[in-house]
Amino acid sequence: MLNLTAITCPDDCGDVNTLPALVAEAQDCTAYEQTLSQVCDLYILPSDTGDIFDDWATTPTNATPGAGVGVDNTNADNTKAKWLVGIGGVADPEETITEYPKLQRKVTERLYTLTFTVFNLVAAQYNFLRQLQCGDTSFTFYYADLGGWVYGIAGGLAPLSVDVDFPHGGGNTDKNLATITLTWRSNGDPDRHVNPEPQNA
Repeated sequence: MLNLTAITCPDDCGDVNTLPALVAEAQDCTAYEQTLSQVCDLYILPSDTGDIFDDWATTPTNATPGAGVGVDNTNADNTKAKWLVGIGGVADPEETITEYPKLQRKVTERLYTLTFTVFNLVAAQYNFLRQLQCGDTSFTFYYADLGGWVYGIAGGLAPLSVDVDFPHGGGNTDKNLATITLTWRSNGDPDRHVNPEPQNA
């Protein structure tokens, strides 16, 4: 599935690509904040779960509590979203380039990979992550970074693949951990909004 972001591209060669406004202030000053990019939160929404955010297109807030809505890590029947905390990042995407006449080229699709390491491997966490090894992709997800942003599209990103590895390093100080690898296809980078605090865990 191709995840479509809020980017609006021209539909026809005769249409103009309208670029949005930039900030009016000088861009070479030192007054703007530089936010941290490390991915620290992963929200997984099983197929029976409603969206965990209201008003995604404007200013997302935690979804109004109700059946199938919200984050609850103690839930075991796929009616609530799950929230994992770890350390991760999103690599540069693999681009699908389409050739056009007169040597023109266009990036028409991007394949993204999120690698997310979980260090809390108590029994419940371990079992949850092993279940993800089944490779089922019927869920959606959002991810958030240390800069306070949450990324996705309305309803969450649809994964192309999911895998979890439990490497066992041979060093004297190596720790047990799990690495989640999620891939998804999209027309561009996901939408970004301020990350509201999860309702609960």
